[in-house]
Amino acid sequence: MRKILLLCLIALMLISSTACDTTSAQPIDPLPKVVMVASEGGLGDESFNDMAYEGILRAAEDYEIEVKVEEPETRDAYIETISQSASEGADLVIAVGHIKADDLQEIAEQNPETLFAVVDSEEEAPDNVMSLSFKEEEGAFLVGVIAAMSTESQTLGLVGGAEDGTMDGFEYGYRAGIKSVNPEAKVLVEYTGRFDDAEAGKVAALALIDEGADVLFHASGECGIGVIEAADERGVWAIGVDKDQSYIDPDTVLCSMFKRVDNGVYLSIQSFLDGKFEGGVYNFGLDFEAVGYSDEAENLTEETKAQADLYAAAILAEDIFVPENREQFEEFKVPDIVQE
Repeated sequence: MRKILLLCLIALMLISSTACDTTSAQPIDPLPKVVMVASEGGLGDESFNDMAYEGILRAAEDYEIEVKVEEPETRDAYIETISQSASEGADLVIAVGHIKADDLQEIAEQNPETLFAVVDSEEEAPDNVMSLSFKEEEGAFLVGVIAAMSTESQTLGLVGGAEDGTMDGFEYGYRAGIKSVNPEAKVLVEYTGRFDDAEAGKVAALALIDEGADVLFHASGECGIGVIEAADERGVWAIGVDKDQSYIDPDTVLCSMFKRVDNGVYLSIQSFLDGKFEGGVYNFGLDFEAVGYSDEAENLTEETKAQADLYAAAILAEDIFVPENREQFEEFKVPDIVQE
């Protein structure tokens, strides 16, 4: 049964050490072992994997745990590494990226004593699996609104990574946000087919810019570094993803769509260590500030932010249903939102 569980930001807890009997030797229990298996691109992608790792580092500050990070280079190696980490004694395996339902089912059933947290998964699985899902479409909708209000050419671009269900949420949420503000705007999309190649992101971005796009949103992991570089070279705006990426180039990154992967990862570790781990699908959206937009470089006008916030409130009030895929987008109706 699908479980939609709420993401709450919980006050940090300090774990005190158990007093030792100095008069006799006591066996030392090994620390709980948490293994992160990174997705394509690995650490240093300035995006998805780095956000997950930030959640682990926060947990390591609050709890006594042994942490190991694996960075497989291929999709097949990713699946193999998840399975191997479990068989080698990990107590909790955090898989940073989607896994097919059959693969997830098999690994979980073969390792019933191991707990798993899978980021970007909505797959039903055995009770030892937490599927951490995010409503990317809601955050993408808001940056679509912002892009539509910021363009001069009336042509917007999106650079995605590998095409899958998660990318659908980014693309069609973005398209819906643009359509809500400027139904006549043109939206161009390029997929790199991967998440670990900054040069591929740059090539895709330059192609969109050559076709007239003057605002580029990326949802492409490490490829996004190249998108931002291309935008800087051509003097157009880029929109970051997963975390505020304005620190990369504050004069080029208009804003970012944040996705609090770190909070989801922290929650899984906290639940495990507190003995409250419960398998199921956890779905995080605007309602728990798990997605949204950020503007640390302060490039957005007050009018633009007010409009984006107005749409966010409408989504929370369920006055707008944000499409997650092409079929839903084709049925999407431009909402009657009063322009402020």
